[in-house]
Amino acid sequence: MKHINSILLKPTCILFVLIMNQSCDNEFSEIGTGIVGVPDFEIQNKNYPIKTYNKKIMPFESNRLEKDLLGYYHDPVFGGSSVSFVGQMAPSDYSPSFGENTVLDSVVLTIPYSSNSTTSDEVTSYELDSLYGSNPIKLSIYKNDFLLRNFDPNAGINDTQKYYSNGSLDSGQLIEPSILESQLLYYNSSYFPSSESIELKTYNEETEDFEVTSTLSPSLRLHLHNNPNNLSPPEGFWEELIFAREDDDVIGSQNSFYNYFRGLYFKAEAITETEGHIMQLDLLSSEANLVIYYTYDQTLTVDGVEETSSVQSNYGLNFSGNRVNIFDNNFDPSILQTINDTSTDLEGDDYLYLKGGEGSMAVIELFAEDDLGNSEEDYLNEFREIDGGQTTAKRLINEAFLEFYVEESLSSSDIPNRIYIYDLDNNIPVADYFFDQTVNQTSADSKYNHLVPLSTETDSEGVEHKKYKVRLTGHINNIVLEDSTNVKLGLVVSSNVGSVSSRKLQDVNEIKGIPSGTVLSPKSVIIHGNNSQNSIKSPKLNIYYTESNN
Repeated sequence: MKHINSILLKPTCILFVLIMNQSCDNEFSEIGTGIVGVPDFEIQNKNYPIKTYNKKIMPFESNRLEKDLLGYYHDPVFGGSSVSFVGQMAPSDYSPSFGENTVLDSVVLTIPYSSNSTTSDEVTSYELDSLYGSNPIKLSIYKNDFLLRNFDPNAGINDTQKYYSNGSLDSGQLIEPSILESQLLYYNSSYFPSSESIELKTYNEETEDFEVTSTLSPSLRLHLHNNPNNLSPPEGFWEELIFAREDDDVIGSQNSFYNYFRGLYFKAEAITETEGHIMQLDLLSSEANLVIYYTYDQTLTVDGVEETSSVQSNYGLNFSGNRVNIFDNNFDPSILQTINDTSTDLEGDDYLYLKGGEGSMAVIELFAEDDLGNSEEDYLNEFREIDGGQTTAKRLINEAFLEFYVEESLSSSDIPNRIYIYDLDNNIPVADYFFDQTVNQTSADSKYNHLVPLSTETDSEGVEHKKYKVRLTGHINNIVLEDSTNVKLGLVVSSNVGSVSSRKLQDVNEIKGIPSGTVLSPKSVIIHGNNSQNSIKSPKLNIYYTESNN
């Protein structure tokens, strides 16, 4: 495949294309307004056939995601899916001194949620921005005894160990739930995250009252010791785990500590099959930690007299090691059968089933052969002439795009706002992704020109239709002018189209990987495929081009 930059070898053509591409920010009714009065050019439009078909998303690499998922989500179309995770923890100090007569006060776990904040009249309020669903779940936290090793002993000397969303390793070894669930530390039969900030208070001896000393953003904040409302570990558990090891080599280095205390396992379960929620947790935040608070006796000599007082201190651990998300799906068998019965080798599928996580996606083939036998080369030659290996443009492509119409009668009411398209052959974004520099300043979202968010159009009869639009002008220009390979494209839902780092599939075939934004989205949507019975809503490649009248 030739590089995108090689387009610059045709400065005259490209300058014109770049000028015309300014119209990409507008609707098509505005295309051509920049060349009104130029008699030798005419903007025309033509649709070209594509083929679309479904593919199941198989287990993918799920360790060290940008965010971690936790919860149970019921999709009314696909069915239920729970996501749990296990994470290693590392201490802040590998040579601690806990003092004399150490007494454990509390053990507090804090993990921030993904949230947005607004401040008005010096009052800050928060909104959870990655919470899917509105009902509680069962939440259990265990001491984990499964070693999340860094390197794969069955591979090369520097090959890292890969962990997959179905709870398995490269070797096919499964992570046994009984090992993950070594010791129950916390249980809540009805857990739901709060969007309220958390005030941390300290007792003031002078005022004999508690004062707010700091405020945390909305977080999963739990007490894992002597919690009267939830199950707690046996008496002496934390003292034996940490304090008794003060002079032991097991907490003397990172590797030895990982092997000794193998982290925490967060298990999410449904209360009922049709209700629940999934949320994104930010374990990479500096505020994500487990803090053990304690007091000890400190003896000081003052004016020759020894005085002993009780001193407060703490020992912290953070999630700096491996983290693995484990998915457990209970999808509708009829939906899975529909997805697996794809018409890849025929004319394409009527509906495309897009769902994040271990869900499903669509494959798109541009310039598919039509009923008259017109081939990809026939279509491309409408735009170019090739003479002696030299390509000359006959038509200048102003804009190329795909539109995908939602089938609302089949889809969930909670339709994802964004979809994402990428080069399946090379597992990378298409050229238009890099050309699009749009960013929403109020969120982490972006790429609004290339990947137009879910929108609604009204037809001549006043009926509204939801659709997605994907601009592929740069991608098509590369195929036409630069003889780039007309690769297969992948179409997926996304929680954030800016999260495109690829997660490798366990079994690589036509699909090598999926973007992390898809992994982190539990939502689904059903859109019309090219074999839809509704020809108006079946997706086509729309190309607006300029052709000389001479």
